[in-house]
Amino acid sequence: MIKISALASGSKGNCYRVTDSRTPLLLECGISIQKIKKGVGFKLADIAGCLVTHEHQDHCKAAADITRAGIDTYMSAGTAWALIETASKDSAIFAGHRVKIKKALEQFKVGTWTILPFATQHDAKEPLGFLLANQEGDKLLYATDTYYIQYRFQDLTHIMI
Repeated sequence: MIKISALASGSKGNCYRVTDSRTPLLLECGISIQKIKKGVGFKLADIAGCLVTHEHQDHCKAAADITRAGIDTYMSAGTAWALIETASKDSAIFAGHRVKIKKALEQFKVGTWTILPFATQHDAKEPLGFLLANQEGDKLLYATDTYYIQYRFQDLTHIMI
């Protein structure tokens, strides 16, 4: 069963903790690292990964801090390059080994999750949405700040738009 906790939602920042009781993930990190730590009960080391949809600050504000904390952060190459271009002191973080570049429609695994990134439409360099599936057959569709999704997804149990 998927459990979703909203740490923040809206134009001032987006961040959600999602778990299937075995592998907790963050969807976005658009708030301060201090707020994220508080939102996860100061158990940041338990977070298996962070999925970032695009480079706008309300979705990636704490990306450098998340990677610095040892959490793998998954994003498109376009998002990573946009973060490098806008960052000054943290630019090396966005090119580090904790940043995992993912392409649309190339499935990958994080713990017990199978994740399928997919292209979305937004005023960003290479925005992604994510389809998360767990071993129990639950499926979560996460697509934000998009005006069009060109794909159809079957057997969804959760939708976050």
